[in-house]
Amino acid sequence: MWTIEDIPDSDFLYYRIHKSFLVNGELIPGAFQERGEGADRGMSTDWSKYSTAEETQQRSKIPVENGIGQFSVEAVRAINLEVTHAPILENRSHSHIKGIPHEGQLKTKARLLLKRICTWAIEPAFFN
Repeated sequence: MWTIEDIPDSDFLYYRIHKSFLVNGELIPGAFQERGEGADRGMSTDWSKYSTAEETQQRSKIPVENGIGQFSVEAVRAINLEVTHAPILENRSHSHIKGIPHEGQLKTKARLLLKRICTWAIEPAFFN
């Protein structure tokens, strides 16, 4: 198993965004979701130290249906969310963004903030 490392503020996280989270070409805040339970709960991302945006896209079931969003680790932490390295056997780069509230107005606010700091590393093919 991989060693858990500290992720520096200067690095980036890649996040798969399925085409279903685009409405009229606009990314919707619902794209930003934590999954899992307990300590494994988080928004699954890949750390730029061990992955490229292209590799992240290829890990999806149907790569062409996914764009890749990019976050600055520093920007994620600036909106009071946690970034943790959570490697899994088949993906050393696997990491989590944690701290999105589970419900209510604060959940909506956190998702809107994530939308504001997310840029496209790979625009979805269906944009073109």
